[in-house]
Amino acid sequence: MSEVSNRRSVLVATGLAAVSSMSLGGDASGLHDACAAALNAAVDAYETTDLSATAAALVPLERTSRTVPGEHRLRGRATLDWMRLHAAAAAVSYDRGQHADAATRADRAAALARAAGDGPLAARALALRARMVRPHSPAVALQIAGVAARIAGISPTRALIAGKVVTSACAATGDTPGVRDAVARAWQAMERLGDDDFGSPGFALETYSPADLALACAEALTTVGAADEATPHLERAETLIAGSGQTGMVVSVRMAQARAALAREIPDREEAASYAGQAVTLSAARPAQWLARLVRDVSDLADLRTGQGLDDLVDATTPWLHESWEAEPGPQRPAARFGVPGPGGVMVQRAGGPPTVPVPRLVL
Repeated sequence: MSEVSNRRSVLVATGLAAVSSMSLGGDASGLHDACAAALNAAVDAYETTDLSATAAALVPLERTSRTVPGEHRLRGRATLDWMRLHAAAAAVSYDRGQHADAATRADRAAALARAAGDGPLAARALALRARMVRPHSPAVALQIAGVAARIAGISPTRALIAGKVVTSACAATGDTPGVRDAVARAWQAMERLGDDDFGSPGFALETYSPADLALACAEALTTVGAADEATPHLERAETLIAGSGQTGMVVSVRMAQARAALAREIPDREEAASYAGQAVTLSAARPAQWLARLVRDVSDLADLRTGQGLDDLVDATTPWLHESWEAEPGPQRPAARFGVPGPGGVMVQRAGGPPTVPVPRLVL
């Protein structure tokens, strides 16, 4: 694990989403600022930190924040930050394969955001819901996506819905014209946005990078047998993520390249094995169940199209299907090493001492 990756993992896994010990009876704005900073730090480190560690940081923060708006009567941006937290926690659950938990959190985030008038955030939560429905009913996923698109307005979320949700739902039914139409509409939506709306490649709550859109388009086109049309999108994604340090995003692109290499008219197993091998190597410090499952899918495709799977990579990632960060004994978790000042001079503590997530006061 690189020093940067290790540092981020320590930060998030042991308390970046935990704020310093603060009484909820104190200054509400100070508590909000500390929690919002912790949330932003966890989101920024999402692509380079173990998903279980991120979940271990976000879940207690979500539990605490659930009571804060009611007790302190927070309004405006402060309230919306709690909704962003629900949306982030839902995404973590989804990426870890915990779809029932993700569905509950996504529904809560969508309901809260819609009630507060934040259409793009509500639409993003609905988009996640549509992705969970898609394997069972692409038609229902498209219906949810339609609702989400109507409330997304002119925002990065609208491009995400067309590029990631609609394309994949159409691809699931073999609707090649539908995929191509969604790809075109997604890029049209992207062209209306400014650079600030793009953000960094990878996970985000309010932005959507052209790299993410290019990857989503490539995956859908590959699924419907248009691997040659997917190639320019993959090349664009690779160019945009070069040097980004966003491990999760790089891994996703490598796996998409592996799948495309096998889906072309003349499949290339060696090329696919090379890309998939790079993805597994990059993920050694960030093992994830979703990647282990994807490796199996690509291996099955390789076996189908070339007569030889990627057995060595399947064997290497099998343990990732069963790992649980929370279940590891204490010494296995990152040790406390440092603390950094939070908003208003508050020190964000690391593990090794008393819990630093503020505990809600009991309402007597």
